[in-house]
Amino acid sequence: MSTEIHTYKTASELVKELDDEISRIKSLLGDYLRRLDEVRVKLEKMKKTQEALTKLTGGKVTGIKASQDSQVLDLMGLRVVVNASPEEEASTLEESIKTLQDKLNTLQRVRKALEPLSTLEEAGTSITVVKNDGIPTKILLKL
Repeated sequence: MSTEIHTYKTASELVKELDDEISRIKSLLGDYLRRLDEVRVKLEKMKKTQEALTKLTGGKVTGIKASQDSQVLDLMGLRVVVNASPEEEASTLEESIKTLQDKLNTLQRVRKALEPLSTLEEAGTSITVVKNDGIPTKILLKL
């Protein structure tokens, strides 16, 4: 978890930054969802091929695998998957999509909660925001 502290001169500056991050995450989610659809199409084709081969051989399909099995390496806590299967790709994308969707929902809630700050524009208020992993968790107002 990373913690950052940002100071804004106006509430609109903070809101604009939140809006930009929300837009970026929405775009990223769209890309990930498209990639997930492509991987799922691959998975479905593989399953249909496997079923057809099973029927063709009367259920005696053995030794048919992907061209290379995937291997998982651990590099000081970093998982490296070599020759990732479509199942592994789909699982990774699904996890990333869920995490991004949670972050998007949180940022949208924070954005909505900050709407009353727009009344402070004329007061010359300084706004300091503490962010954990890019999500505001504390706001310090200096009047």
